[in-house]
Amino acid sequence: MPGAKILIVEDESITAMEIQVNLEKWGYEVVGTASSGEEAIEIASKTLPDLILTDITLKGSMDGIETVERISKQRDVPAIYMTAHSDANTFKRAKVTKPAGYVIKPFEETELKFNVELALYNKESQEKEENNADRERLKAVTDFVLSSTPALTSRMRIQDTAGFLKEFARFFQSNMKPRFDEEVDPESEDILQDYVEWIANVFSNMGYKVESHPGEFWIQECFWGTRAIDNKVFCLMCKAMAELSFMWTGIDGQVKHDYRLGLKPPICKFRYKVHGE
Repeated sequence: MPGAKILIVEDESITAMEIQVNLEKWGYEVVGTASSGEEAIEIASKTLPDLILTDITLKGSMDGIETVERISKQRDVPAIYMTAHSDANTFKRAKVTKPAGYVIKPFEETELKFNVELALYNKESQEKEENNADRERLKAVTDFVLSSTPALTSRMRIQDTAGFLKEFARFFQSNMKPRFDEEVDPESEDILQDYVEWIANVFSNMGYKVESHPGEFWIQECFWGTRAIDNKVFCLMCKAMAELSFMWTGIDGQVKHDYRLGLKPPICKFRYKVHGE
């Protein structure tokens, strides 16, 4: 990953400077150097590094292992430990955090270089696998809906429609809830807007033309086109996705769905109202 952002956490200023010079020589961007865990956490939250290089022994109240643990609670970022301690207890503590590397000081320049390259390569590979898994989940939902199109366009009886929507909701839940849990932070200060952008992106990836706005998203172009005008089941599926996924946020509120079939865009609006506001 040329140009990857790296955070150095090292309380020996000369060592930190040497590492920074090498990283920049290898084509990486050093987003900051910290001498304590507290400082590292602050820098990481602002710069969002792709990789952390940290000594285990640091100034302040926490060591490098605890620092990585705390940063990992905010976002998933690989870390390489650099330490003069090779004892079993230290390694056991470090291993729990699933580090991308563990380098014993003093180390050769090439040893650090290879560890950094390998950590970033594995990170990139993992992200590609996760993106492929996301696409597969979306494809599964879309394929399920498309495979049901003949039944939908044949005007199902009310009881059949209810059964289909129940099965669709179950399928959507099993395929999309894991993705929601990975991508939406329930502790976010603005979880409502984070969710709105997330669900808008889901609709967009399924073939809808969507715009997200504060507390709501608009469908400008429907995936089903004119078929939705003749059969309200298509609208009910969209409503099911919006309402079910909103429940995952844990927000005490409701979804209001306005649809304007046959009119100029936006065709549909989904507005999220939080109770008490």
